[in-house]
Amino acid sequence: MAEIFDRLVIRILLAAFVCLMIYLYRYAHVIFYPSVKRQVLKRINPAENPADTLHLFARLVGISIIFSSITFNETSGFFLSLFHFAVWGTIAIILYLLSLYIIESIVFYNFDYTDEILKSRNMSYAIISFCHAIVIAYLTRTVMMEAENSLIILLVLWLYMLVIVGFSVKYYTLISKLSFNRLLIQKNLSLCFSYAGFSLGAGIIISSCFDQEHYDITVYCIQVLLKTILSLIIFPLFKKGLVRIFPIKLGDERSHGGQIDTDMQSVGYGFYEGCLFISGAILTTMIVNRIQFGTIYPFF
Repeated sequence: MAEIFDRLVIRILLAAFVCLMIYLYRYAHVIFYPSVKRQVLKRINPAENPADTLHLFARLVGISIIFSSITFNETSGFFLSLFHFAVWGTIAIILYLLSLYIIESIVFYNFDYTDEILKSRNMSYAIISFCHAIVIAYLTRTVMMEAENSLIILLVLWLYMLVIVGFSVKYYTLISKLSFNRLLIQKNLSLCFSYAGFSLGAGIIISSCFDQEHYDITVYCIQVLLKTILSLIIFPLFKKGLVRIFPIKLGDERSHGGQIDTDMQSVGYGFYEGCLFISGAILTTMIVNRIQFGTIYPFF
């Protein structure tokens, strides 16, 4: 009974410690978004600006996802385990915030957080940022688990992951018929739902490429690169196949200068593209990772 009570106390203390780290993260948020300093220091009113609420709490969900990858092994001693948990938790938060800052600087290079969230209350911007927060958190969690408590390997895999994600976000303009910058300025919800499916699908593919056995870091990185290239080959095949299987009808009415068809700016089309992207990504991971060839030719 005493042992059970001790374990309960340790779990409660660890939960309190995690809450303390999340509290510190709330103020670390100001480093990357200085314009929210006044909002962080006061009570949050979700009804005042839903876009800002979604943008802020998406990071909270991301932090929770990352903490799920950190283990607490009490057999090495309570204080030593707590120190290990705190160090790796802090490293994870720093890498997560840096990743988000870099990726959103690439995607939103023509946009400003203050203008789009605080002034315009652009919900499309907030939903896209929410997807970034979830995907980057999941990928950071994957990288941390693959690093196996090695700081050097973690930094190498984290940089490698950032490069792949940076190239993948540029891939959206090649496979989507929607104009990213134009529709984001217009606060169009079709864009955010389409991009949400793309970003979540890309996260699933990239995470599956990193999820494999590794004994040598060089060979591991080559295998990740080969799987990523193979995914780039397979994914368009599924996308074209799904479009053929589920064809849609778009109106002939087009805006001046041959711009985007007005039907494509509807929420329904955004759902259609988003579902195509995420379905194609899931099927791609099946082809890339779930086919075992074994030994085709016998050895003599």
